[in-house]
Amino acid sequence: IDGRTVWAKRHYKVRQQTKIHPATFRFSVLDNGVTSDEFWTIAGAADDLSWIVFHYAGAASAVGQRYIGGLLCTPDGSVPKDEKVLEEIWDVLRGAGIEPWELFVVNNDDIDAAVAGPPPLDYFRKDVLKVKEERRRAAAAVS
Repeated sequence: IDGRTVWAKRHYKVRQQTKIHPATFRFSVLDNGVTSDEFWTIAGAADDLSWIVFHYAGAASAVGQRYIGGLLCTPDGSVPKDEKVLEEIWDVLRGAGIEPWELFVVNNDDIDAAVAGPPPLDYFRKDVLKVKEERRRAAAAVS
């Protein structure tokens, strides 16, 4: 509103939907006076958890809004490069009604994000970022 760049925080209420399936969750959040209700599913994951795909469908019925989406999550935030792994991921996404071209990379290390201050999840990201930097240095040393 005042032109500042800040991190948005939301407080979700999360309930596991075990009667539907163990990998399903219902999220609800109050955002500026409007309640959104979201149904999240773990659509697929690698056996070693090197990647996981979430699918969600939500609605803010008070304002007539519906939406769906998905997340591809990896430990270091990068998209896997192995073509066989990517095909498996794309199949999972397509099974959830999402085409791979609909995804976009989110990089919270970007300079625009830095002006907002440290991300709210920095506490949890610090270990991932440390490993990412160690891998980058190791790769640079080999080159």
